[in-house]
Amino acid sequence: MNSGTIYFKTDKGRAEVAQRSGSITAGQRRLLIMVDGVKAVHSLGAFVRVGELEPALDHLHLLGLIASGDVDVLLPDPVAPGFMVPDASQAPRAATSPEEFAKVRQAASGFVAQRLGAASGPICAAIDQCSSPADLRKMLRGVEIFVSDKLSGDEAQRFARHFGGLLL
Repeated sequence: MNSGTIYFKTDKGRAEVAQRSGSITAGQRRLLIMVDGVKAVHSLGAFVRVGELEPALDHLHLLGLIASGDVDVLLPDPVAPGFMVPDASQAPRAATSPEEFAKVRQAASGFVAQRLGAASGPICAAIDQCSSPADLRKMLRGVEIFVSDKLSGDEAQRFARHFGGLLL
């Protein structure tokens, strides 16, 4: 799949968004909503879990809910492996800038250390070893489970949503 491909909703796709037939999963629905004829595939990856983008797009395409245009966008290379291609019109963010990513990674590690105290050592070390937004997004799912054992499930969910959102 070309990361510069731009998809748009078909009439059937717009109807699915409006009526919720139940024929697609919540993740596929979220992706369908984000398909707008402007965002390239590389930008859509932030809205699904790691490894789910290509199968979800293939499924939506197979169902006739989305279609691609005739022209793919030529994209510059990402700044580092695991990072998204930066959009020149947007400020640097954790998904596109190693410097911004380092700030988010440090904040996530600091949150865990503050909440869990001495028990946070291994988790903080694992967070600190994440080298890309994709790595940290995967790690956050495991951290959420561990934190929910030590703190409330709501607080763990807020943690994962907050830091996951910063990685988009």
